[in-house]
Amino acid sequence: MNTNVTDAPLTVLGGGPAGLATGFYARREGLAVRLFEAADAVGGNARTLQLGPFRYDTGAHRFHDKNETVTADLKALLGDDLRRVDAPSQICWQGRRIDFPLAPYDLLRKLPLSLLGQIAWEQLSIPRVSDDAEHFREMALESYGPTLAELFLLNYTEKLWGADATTLSPRVAGDRLEGLDLITFLLEAFGGTTDKARHLDGSFYYPKHGYGQIADATADALGHKHIHTGARITKLAHDGERIRRVTINDAEPVGVNTVVSTLPLTLVLRLLDPPPPAPLQSLAKSMRFRHLRLVVLGLDRPRLTPNASLYFPDRSVPFTRLYEPKNRSPDMAPDEQTVVVLERPCHPGGEGWEQSETSLRRQARTLLTEQGLLEDGDTVVASTHHAVPFAYPILDVGAEAKSTRLTEYLRDFENLYLLGRSAQFTYTHVHNLYAEARRLTKRLTASSPASVA
Repeated sequence: MNTNVTDAPLTVLGGGPAGLATGFYARREGLAVRLFEAADAVGGNARTLQLGPFRYDTGAHRFHDKNETVTADLKALLGDDLRRVDAPSQICWQGRRIDFPLAPYDLLRKLPLSLLGQIAWEQLSIPRVSDDAEHFREMALESYGPTLAELFLLNYTEKLWGADATTLSPRVAGDRLEGLDLITFLLEAFGGTTDKARHLDGSFYYPKHGYGQIADATADALGHKHIHTGARITKLAHDGERIRRVTINDAEPVGVNTVVSTLPLTLVLRLLDPPPPAPLQSLAKSMRFRHLRLVVLGLDRPRLTPNASLYFPDRSVPFTRLYEPKNRSPDMAPDEQTVVVLERPCHPGGEGWEQSETSLRRQARTLLTEQGLLEDGDTVVASTHHAVPFAYPILDVGAEAKSTRLTEYLRDFENLYLLGRSAQFTYTHVHNLYAEARRLTKRLTASSPASVA
C-alpha cells in the first residue's frame, strides 16, 4: 500500500500462502521477520492432512506454471518433489463426463445431436468476449451461449457461491473461461484439439507429498524461529496514521513497525482500535465469505477416476467437486488404495454448515454410488471430515467497489500492507501471491532496508 516504512522487524499476520511467501521473500531480501499464525500449523487453507495411510489437501489445489520466476523459486525449494502433472478435470452430466473447461471437440463426441445443433447455431451469434458484462450470468451467456451456459456453468456457479448468477461479479470465473475465442472454437470443432484450447487445468505442478509441502518448504526457508503459531491476532491498535501495536491472544500488546496483513479484509476492520467509522463497519459486515466442508473417504481400490477433479453442476447434488489426490501424486495413498475428497460449499450457520458429519458422509457415499463410481461391495476403510472457513470471498456485484473503499481507508495507515485472497477480497492463485509478495518485499527493502534478525 504505502512505501514509508521503518526499521525491522517486519510483522506478518497470517501463515497461509501469502504470509509465508511474504516472510520467505523478506528474509531473502535481508529483512528481519516475525510471523503470527492463529492455528497450530502454517499453510492456512492450503495444507495437506493425514488420515491413516492417506494424505489429502484442504482443497483441490494445483500450482500453475504462469510466472517463470515464482516457478523457479518453488523448484529451488522443493527440488525433484515438485512434479509436472497431466490430469484433466471433467463435469458429471447425465451419466457422461464432459471435459472442463469446455472444449468443442469433446462436446461433439458426447452431446446429443439436437443439443449440438442448438449450440452450433448459438456460436455464430455470441461475441465470445465479454469485457463489459455487469454480472456472471451475462458473461457466461456471451462467452458460451445460452445452452452451454445453462447446462454446465450457471447452475454450478450458483451452487458454489450460494447466490444467483445475476448477483455475482464476472470476476468469480477467474481465468477459467479464457482461451476459447470463436476462431479457436471452429478450429477445434472441425479439426480436433488445439494447443490453445487444451485443458486449462489439466497440466500443472504438484508436490510429491501434497500441496501443503509448498507451505512447509517455504516455512523451512523462512526459518521456524521467525514463525509463531497459536498466535491469534485480537487487536490492532493505531493512532490514525500507523499501526502501533498488535495484540496476540488478548495478551500484552506487541509494538510493531511495518505490518503485512493476510487476514480477511473484514476481520482487519473489526480488529482496529479505535474502530473505523460506522459506515465502514457496516460495509465490512455486508461482505461475505463462502465456507467449505470436506468429506474424506479412504477406499480399498487402486483408483476411483483418472481425473484431477470431477464437477457436479446438478442442483440436487449438495457437493460441487470431487478430487482424488492420488491422481496428483501416487504418494498420496498406498498402491492398492486411494482417497477422495468431496467439497460441500455452505454459508456459516446455514443448512450445510450445520449438517451432521454422519449425514454428510452418507450423502457422499450415495453420490459416488449414483455416479457409478462405487459399487455396493466397495469398502470405505477410513473417513473423516474437515471444515474450511473463509474458503472464498464471495465476489458479488459491487464487492469490488466495497473492497476498494475499505482498502483505501486502510491505505491511510502508512505502515500497513494487505496481501492475499482474503485480505484483498479477490479470487487469485498461489503463483500470483508469491509474485506479489516478492514485489512487495523488494519495495520495502528499497524504501528502508532493515537489519537481519
